[in-house]
Amino acid sequence: MIVFIYGTTAEAIKLAPVIGRLRERGAPTQQWVTMQHTEALVSAMEQLGLGTPDQVIARGAAGKPLRGTVDVVRWGMSVLGWLRKNRKAVAASLPENTVIVVHGDTLTSVAGAYIARRMGFDCAHIEAGLRSGNWRHPFPEELDRRIVGTMATVHYTPSAEATRNLQKRSNVVYTHGNTALDALLDHGARDVSSDDPYGVVLLHRFEFISNSQLVDDTLAALTASPVPLRLIVDAYNRETLERVLAGQGGDRIQIIPKLRHDEFVALLENAAFVVTDSGGIQEESALLGVPTLIHRKTTERGEGIGRNIVLSGWDLGRLRSFLDDYASLRHEPDRPERSPSDVIVADLISRGYAE
Repeated sequence: MIVFIYGTTAEAIKLAPVIGRLRERGAPTQQWVTMQHTEALVSAMEQLGLGTPDQVIARGAAGKPLRGTVDVVRWGMSVLGWLRKNRKAVAASLPENTVIVVHGDTLTSVAGAYIARRMGFDCAHIEAGLRSGNWRHPFPEELDRRIVGTMATVHYTPSAEATRNLQKRSNVVYTHGNTALDALLDHGARDVSSDDPYGVVLLHRFEFISNSQLVDDTLAALTASPVPLRLIVDAYNRETLERVLAGQGGDRIQIIPKLRHDEFVALLENAAFVVTDSGGIQEESALLGVPTLIHRKTTERGEGIGRNIVLSGWDLGRLRSFLDDYASLRHEPDRPERSPSDVIVADLISRGYAE
């Protein structure tokens, strides 16, 4: 049995290609969700054809998405309560060769790895081995992935550098890319009805949103964009970003709600440029060749850097330079030679988890 534990829309998007390929091969799978994202996750699961979850470990923080420390604590207590109540019965209902699969660097990744350990099952970590080298940036993601790395028994690494980072561990499998690339290619994109150039902005990480001065200075710099901007907001960053923009005035930045994955890919593919702090979007932009500025102190990913992607290091001068010269960074799309999801599926099956 192959059990997937996830709780965010990004995890659902990146796990969908693996789950879909396993289903095509008739492999037994289950999905357990923690609802870090609530309505957004349900919508993503429906759009991706994932169906309904087999276990609901938690329902966010009292039915709402996690927005702050208090919500995280409340959600964490729900996860532990579920585990305490259901561990023995759920574990007994599964075959001994069960593996629990987690993805990336979220709080759910840590929770899933811990659940696997407490139930006595193997844990497979997709997108393993990424390291920024600084536990404070990005925070808490860098800590999350390191913690998961200590509990996982199988590590699926997306890059040669990530593989080297885990060279002292056993059961490390190089997937030659991230499953986000399969998600992008599998689900395609819709056409975007716009003849005018635009830029896409998505800034949502805790380390950014919690830095009020950086938020204010960044949005002020973005108002000097040579093309109109579409700023994507969600339940976690909307209040902060809307408040800052209202104080600054101007009409250069259009706020739009979080999109379906296929709609977002279309927006990304047709954009003049992208400014983001998302590692997943870094990978998608690298594939599409769209000029992109990663607005983070550091990045654990090497995709696209030095090609169509630059790292700001939170330097507003670099952001302004990017806005002036983004067109020179555009490249042709870079299609992968193999499917990372195919590599993962083949390995999971070879280890006997699909029996």
